[in-house]
Parts: sequence; structure tokens; C-alpha cells
Amino acid sequence: MIEKTNPKSFLKIPRKFLAGLIFLIALCVVGLPSEVFSTAISSNTFDHQSIVEVKEDSYNTIESEVSSTITLASSNITKDSSNIIRPKKSLPNNLDFYPPDIKKIIKRGYIEVAMISVDSPPFFQVDTPKTPCKGNSDDFVTFDNKVYCGLDVSLSKGIADQLGVDVHFIRSANTFNDTVDLVFENKADIAISKISRTLSRTKKVSFSKPYLTMKQSLLLNRVQFAEQSSGKRPEIAIRELTGNVGVIQDSSYVGYTTQKFPKTIVNEQPSWPDVLKAARNGNLVAAYRDELEVKRAILQDPSDAINFQTVVLTDTNDSVAMVLPWQSSQLREYVDQYLASNNIDYTADSLLDKFKELLDT
Repeated sequence: MIEKTNPKSFLKIPRKFLAGLIFLIALCVVGLPSEVFSTAISSNTFDHQSIVEVKEDSYNTIESEVSSTITLASSNITKDSSNIIRPKKSLPNNLDFYPPDIKKIIKRGYIEVAMISVDSPPFFQVDTPKTPCKGNSDDFVTFDNKVYCGLDVSLSKGIADQLGVDVHFIRSANTFNDTVDLVFENKADIAISKISRTLSRTKKVSFSKPYLTMKQSLLLNRVQFAEQSSGKRPEIAIRELTGNVGVIQDSSYVGYTTQKFPKTIVNEQPSWPDVLKAARNGNLVAAYRDELEVKRAILQDPSDAINFQTVVLTDTNDSVAMVLPWQSSQLREYVDQYLASNNIDYTADSLLDKFKELLDT
């Protein structure tokens, strides 16, 4: 038999007990810490913040793990990799009003720098056990899982840092003229690759102000030059030089040779080491390049001083500058101001002094 319960019996609660219960509830509401209610009320907001924080921490962890795989060959210093996916940098609010040549670089997030494919210390080189990067690691650039260093690398990084972007190197060109053409064909924003300012190149591209000014120089074969200069003053004998003069293929020195030494035969070689090899084999009356490389050749192999004589052409200049598209007038102004603001104006001697460590490798 089922016993029925009178619903009204639940209402027969003593008034004193009911009043006490209400008082306790009110006390709890008033006395509880605010953190409890903020957690309960805004739990969705708290969870969202937690997710954001976790994502940021995860990114930092990922960046640390990836960058730790990029290690300098010369030490255990670890550098960040430019290939790491980083949070997108905030763009200027008024970017739409920027000049087009500057705006496209900032919007893209990196500047494309053309650089010849063959390393040329102290201007640019990849860190390897055989040719380790030395000096201030803050001037190094990591791109495509390689660490780059040298004067041109440092300049690339400085310009990119001021623009708030990264550096991407384009090294598909095998000659200096091909490097210039990458800029001319708008395949790169700028070329920073120890490129000389020449009249023929300015038909296609613009140049920044020089960041390095040197004299042109000859590495003369002592025996052959002695035969040619018999009875002549040295300066006259040099101007009347005949025979094969070695230069780098498609470099500015091809034109310099025909201009300065019209009686000679231009002997183009793929690289400067190839020019020096031909000179040491007695196939050239002279090797022709800037004073920095001629001095460096003797420093690296002092035995060459027995067979060769160095001659600096004091009435010449070899101005090294950055190459820009002729349309990029504002970027050129920016680069020129960067060079001026940082007092960047090297000579061969000051460059040898600053980057002596790289040249000793």
C-alpha cells in the first residue's frame, strides 16, 4: 500500500529556521571573494585568455626549438632562422600613404637582396667549417638554414631592421652583371654585392651613394713588365702596357681594361682565383682588380711578392654602391640616408682593418 504525502506538509517550516537560512545565504553572497564571481561570470573570457597565452608560449617554444638547429660553424652560438614562421609584424596604420617602393617591402615583410652566387669575403660569405663567420654575431643573417656574414650582409640587415622587415637573399646570378640584371628585371628590391658604379650600368639601374671607395690596382708579372718597361719611366710603361690582362668575367674591370689599357688583350676568367692562377702560370702580364683584392692576394700568399709587383692607380676610383631599380627613387633616398646617418664610407684600408678576422680564414 502506497502512502500518500500531503504537499502542504513541506510548507510547515518554522519561521525562525527560514529566517536564519535566508540570513546565511545573504551572508555568503556578500562575503565571498570577488575572484569567485569573476571566475564564474567571465569563465569564457578567462578561457580565451588562457588559449591565447598557450598559443604564444607554444610559438616561443617552437621558435626556440627550430632556431637551436642553426649553429655557427665557428662556435656554439645559436642564431634565429629567418625561415621560422613568426607572428606577423603590425603594419603602420598609414601604410597606404607610403611610397609604393617602400610600401611593397613593408607589406611583404622582407626585402629581397640580390647577391652574386660566389662568396667574396669580407663582403659576403656563408658560415662553414672551412670559412667560419667571425666578429659581431648581431651583424649576421640567417636565411635558408645558412648563416651569412660580411660587410654587405651587415648592410642588408641594417636596412631591413630599420624598415622592420627580414632579409631574403637571391643568389642565382653567377656574374656581377647578372646580379645587376636581377634588379633591372625587378626580381630583387636591391643588390648589395660589392658592385661597382659604372656608366654602362646606370643606363638600366640606379645606384646609391658609395659605401666603399677604392683605387684600381694591378698585380704585375715582374719579368714581363721589366721587358716592356726597359728604358721607360714606370708610369709611362704601365699606360703603354701590352699583353694579356686578367679580369673577372662580366665585371666592371672588363670595361676599365679597354679604357685604361687599350693596347692590351682582355682575358676574362670565371673568378678571381682563376685570374690569379692564370697569372701565376705566366699567362698574364697583369691581373687587374681593386686595391683591396690585390693587397689581399699578396697577404694570403707572401711568395707572390717575389714574382709580382703591386701597382695602385692613384688617378682612378672604384666606387662600390648598392643597385636599385630606376623606379625606386624613394628607396634610394632611404638607403642614402641610412648610409649618411651611420657614417658608412669605407676605404680599402679601413675595410681590411674592420674585417681582418674574415680575411684571415
